[in-house]
Amino acid sequence: MPSVPRPALARPVRAKVRRAVSALVPAGALALVGYLIATRGAALGAALVAVPPWVLAGAVAAHLLTLVLRTEAWRTVLRAAGGGDVGAQAVHAANAGAFLAGTLQGQAALPTRVALLRRFAGDDAPAVSRIALGDAPIVLFEVCSSAVLAAVGSTAVGLIPSWAPWAMLGGAIAILAALRLLHARFRGHRLAAGLAVLADPHLRNRLALIVAGFTAMAFLRTLIVMAGFDLPTDPAHVCLVLFTMGAVGLLPLGVGTGPASMVAALGGSATIVTATAAGMVVSAATVSAVLIYAGAVWLARSTLRPDATVPRSPITASAPPEGL
Repeated sequence: MPSVPRPALARPVRAKVRRAVSALVPAGALALVGYLIATRGAALGAALVAVPPWVLAGAVAAHLLTLVLRTEAWRTVLRAAGGGDVGAQAVHAANAGAFLAGTLQGQAALPTRVALLRRFAGDDAPAVSRIALGDAPIVLFEVCSSAVLAAVGSTAVGLIPSWAPWAMLGGAIAILAALRLLHARFRGHRLAAGLAVLADPHLRNRLALIVAGFTAMAFLRTLIVMAGFDLPTDPAHVCLVLFTMGAVGLLPLGVGTGPASMVAALGGSATIVTATAAGMVVSAATVSAVLIYAGAVWLARSTLRPDATVPRSPITASAPPEGL
């Protein structure tokens, strides 16, 4: 029986070690944040109190625009997937619930959004099978934006290899092209409907611009907070923090994402207490914006009532919703 070469056995081990180390960095940063709160809470509180009110207000306003643009991105995907009859109120209400769930656990956002859309839009909502892949184009456009952030952020520190951002960008573009071909091949299958936005040049360009827009708003929010705490505000450091937030956000840290990201990205260029306080303001602004957005959306929904005012015929009303 032929033996497996030693290098072939070592490669999977090295890959596992790299993944473990990459997960330990944000986890260690979060543990450090907890230690600082427990041991240096007074200094941390003083740093938070010293920050001007306009910092939190500006960060909240920027994140509110981010939430609105994220909802518009999903509306664009839904329109391409055959959800053109879904009213704006229903989509915003579903996303409000998704944002609330995502604040506590990022992985809960997608199933919450789909469930609430079925609840609020009723028969107008596309079947789950038609929007199952709807997040894929949005995520891949976000990966493209993250690659640009990483390219700029790599100039601030040497931790990110210069080739990595461009490999990330090339990989995302290649996957987008593959998904476009996959939709063309299985156009008639309902599972491919979530990729239909890639086949429409107008909607595809609209989605790309929206993703660029909410990335810019996230950059502005981060810049405002970093300026308020006298942290480095050059584009390289702001992009580095924002890219780190995207990476750390994949972990189940909830509101701990902001402090952990700031400490992980700026540990060498700022005091730990200042970086932790700035991250806590980012998290506070995020939660505040989500609560304001959800409250405004649901207040508007309760005041204006349902989106659709066109009565249904008895045949339409009695027809069962499209199957899964």
